[in-house]
Amino acid sequence: MSNFDFLGSEQTLFSNPDALDPDFVPKMLPHREEQQKFIATAIKPLFHERTGLSIIITGAAGIGKTVSVKRVLMDLEEVEEAGNISKIFINCWKANTTYKIMTEIAHQLGFKFTHNLKTNEVIDKVIEILSKKDGAVIVLDEADKSEEQDFIYHILENIKKRTIFLITNERSFSSQLDHRILSRLSPESLHFKEYSVNETTDILKERIKYAFYQDVWNEEAFQLISKKASEFKDIRVGITLLKLAGEIAETDSSKKITPEHAKQAIERISEFKIKSSNDFKSEELFVMEICKKHSGKTTGELFKIYFARGGKKSEKTFKRTLDTLVRKRIITMKPTGEGFQGRSSIIEFRPPEKKLTEF
Repeated sequence: MSNFDFLGSEQTLFSNPDALDPDFVPKMLPHREEQQKFIATAIKPLFHERTGLSIIITGAAGIGKTVSVKRVLMDLEEVEEAGNISKIFINCWKANTTYKIMTEIAHQLGFKFTHNLKTNEVIDKVIEILSKKDGAVIVLDEADKSEEQDFIYHILENIKKRTIFLITNERSFSSQLDHRILSRLSPESLHFKEYSVNETTDILKERIKYAFYQDVWNEEAFQLISKKASEFKDIRVGITLLKLAGEIAETDSSKKITPEHAKQAIERISEFKIKSSNDFKSEELFVMEICKKHSGKTTGELFKIYFARGGKKSEKTFKRTLDTLVRKRIITMKPTGEGFQGRSSIIEFRPPEKKLTEF
């Protein structure tokens, strides 16, 4: 008989590995009950044939904004009276123009024949379909990543019975909206605070119940991962570490996830860079390359280089992209006190090579 407690070839530590997928939406969301209640309240007027509330949802990455909204939408699917209320979810990082967003809405509404249609024709089709519904709940995730805002105006003007959720990491996002859109939107604000240490522990324990068989986690191993997730202030880091530690334990044919497995997972995730080309839109990559090659020049000088190299966006949009790169800590902007109303700045490039542990 072996002296070691090996995991058999047909055995696994994972009861439901999908529960550790980034898109998994758990039935229970600990410590987000109040936020979900507020989100649900915004939808309720649609049941009485009235316009619902619009909410700008803000907060840092990895603290439950998107998953809270998705959970409410999933619960809404189970309400019989909501059968004729459309539920639309758009990621504005993937669909970032009026045409792409309205086309995606059309597809989610079941209208697939958009290939040869112009933007205004797609918009008209979406309005036609939604006008026959009892209402629409429209979620715009990563709303700040959209390059255009026209589609919001069309929705507000033509769809009366609707609730709109705009999800963003940027707390000042409302200031970026056109005043005509903002006045029609009249949004409420819902800010998600970062999880505390104890809240992080509760959430990861709950996720273990979904994803792993009972009693496979050593308590010390779990505490190591919970502590690391709290340091990052991003629950997704904790979930990734749970999965990675489980996979390492299985590779060792171990029936238990030990502190050593947890430490290996933490070491491995610490090797990941926090920025990669997948984290940026093509326009941001283009501007980032210019900033890298011409670090030390002013915003005006960089825009001229951008334009000469075939950049198509306006100077205002170009400066918005610079602001985004500042927020992502790729560049710094040092005001010179010169230029129009003293707004000129010198751009310094910072290589996006920080490790996850330095975040």
